[in-house]
Amino acid sequence: MPKEIKIDGLSERQKGLLDIIYACDTYDELVYFTRRQPPEIREEIWTLTQILLYESIEQELIKPMTSYPDAERIMKKIMSK
Repeated sequence: MPKEIKIDGLSERQKGLLDIIYACDTYDELVYFTRRQPPEIREEIWTLTQILLYESIEQELIKPMTSYPDAERIMKKIMSK
């Protein structure tokens, strides 16, 4: 089952662009589609792609973490001074 990413506050056009982004099977397909768009749409597509990357990182790496040993070690070191 594909993972779901929820992004609030998108316009209908942005939702449509995300549908197209998801439909691209490869990065090359996405680049091909994007290069044929007007500059303002190209910028929006790349912005949406970045948002998807950040959301994916958050869901896959950050949210599942229950502890942050490196950060805790650094904080202990700072607090002991």
